[in-house]
Amino acid sequence: MIGARQKPHERRTGYSGGSASAPSSCRGQIRLSIEKSFFGRCYYFRMVRRSGGESLAVDVYEQIRVDIFNRRFAPGERLRPGELGERFGVSTSVMREALGLLASQKLVRIERNRGFHVTTLSREALADLTMARKINEGAALRLSVERGGVTWESEVLAAHHRLASEPLYLTGDPTIRNNDWAAAHIAFHYKLIEACGNHVLLDICVRLSDAAELYRAWSAKTEVRRDIAAEHKALMDAALANDADHAVALFEAHVDRTAQILLSEDTKGARARPRRTAKVT
Repeated sequence: MIGARQKPHERRTGYSGGSASAPSSCRGQIRLSIEKSFFGRCYYFRMVRRSGGESLAVDVYEQIRVDIFNRRFAPGERLRPGELGERFGVSTSVMREALGLLASQKLVRIERNRGFHVTTLSREALADLTMARKINEGAALRLSVERGGVTWESEVLAAHHRLASEPLYLTGDPTIRNNDWAAAHIAFHYKLIEACGNHVLLDICVRLSDAAELYRAWSAKTEVRRDIAAEHKALMDAALANDADHAVALFEAHVDRTAQILLSEDTKGARARPRRTAKVT
């Protein structure tokens, strides 16, 4: 019966567990799935390989993507296909295709007569990104809570356990974010929305998540008091309790808080940063 409340074990949406795949905006033919990267040990949404040069371009795309998140390329930095091609041992045409894939996910921008650049950080873009995440990921979360079954619930619990087991910052250097935590963080948030059953919506959320990760990667540790572990647990509890309204409200507050911290950090502007710096403008 449409609209009737179903128990978790009764809900059916075709979700059968594991990583969901979704059509990518890149040529409409590449699927997305969560896998574990051997570059930087972080989860990412990896494009399923095709053949020949396209497979090579995807390999290069994966490496540059992780390099961006590991701050080896600064926001706004120009990416020259010829130079990068020599570095990665591929042709300029392959490198251009890889950069085009990054551009489709808003990690790289293409400017006429100026080439490729890593996406620039800005206050306006962060505000727009936060709103877009609340609208799209919030909708996906609501659908996922309503449609997800026992398998999804167990996977959400496992994803949270993995996240909770990782320290946010490196033990030896509390100013550097732990890549394993970042990996688990991406995986947890994706798992929460994975059972929504809408591949187009998932694809949008993936790209928005990537854009948000770029901001998080260039954010130094702040002194703002925030129990992020408690926020994630509350979000998981609401999802597993099948309380879609509460889960969405918690998610919106979660991303709003993140944006506020990033903007507050930029305003203070006195904290030391790595040699390559990026400031939200």
